[in-house]
Amino acid sequence: MYPRRLIIADKSFAHVFFRCHNKNHFLKPEQVKLFLLSLWAEYKSRYHIKIFDFVIMDNHAHLVVQAYSAEHLGRFMRTVNSQLARFINAYFERDSQAIRERYKSPVITNTRYLMKAIEYVWFNRYRVSKLSPDKDIYCSASWRLNIDVIRRLTNDGDKYRLLKSLLDSYRHLPIEIFSTRKFVRDTINAVMSSVSSWKEKTFENSHTIGDDIDVSFRSELLSSFRRENVPWPLI
Repeated sequence: MYPRRLIIADKSFAHVFFRCHNKNHFLKPEQVKLFLLSLWAEYKSRYHIKIFDFVIMDNHAHLVVQAYSAEHLGRFMRTVNSQLARFINAYFERDSQAIRERYKSPVITNTRYLMKAIEYVWFNRYRVSKLSPDKDIYCSASWRLNIDVIRRLTNDGDKYRLLKSLLDSYRHLPIEIFSTRKFVRDTINAVMSSVSSWKEKTFENSHTIGDDIDVSFRSELLSSFRRENVPWPLI
């Protein structure tokens, strides 16, 4: 197995994920999910983060991003997650740790890894509820196919405009995508055609993200896509 590469060089791409403390389902309420989406949209520009894909589950969340630097990504995550934790505590009328302090951000080093990371993010909820990414309003795939899905989240004009700014264009990715909608639809169809070959162990391990022992799902799902013979040059 290739060694994990966790140090983020300037302007590199990363798969970022974090979970709630003790795997509690603090992200389950729609109000909490919407607040997290708003935080991402509000602070991404301040910290020079490009967000390409996301999914918010009930106890954890994933992002595919490009970070200006490791420091900028760290500040972005600390700012967002500290405000998210305060919102969660107010919502549930509690006063304790809500978000696990350490997030993970393995660097995406080649196009194969990038594609598998995007697929994994999109299909996170499908593993749980069989909800296709194109129907999941808390998954970026549905936003890519129809931006008006945001209308299902808010009727507030200012918040709608804020959320519309959340996703960055795929033209910033080091892969050729001539039509975003076609790319999303073709990718979903390709993954769905192979769904019967998925291993349940991979899904079970994926929900241990953030554990100190290891991010064990990667060894089965993504490790073979970490590096090719010629990894990406730094961008």
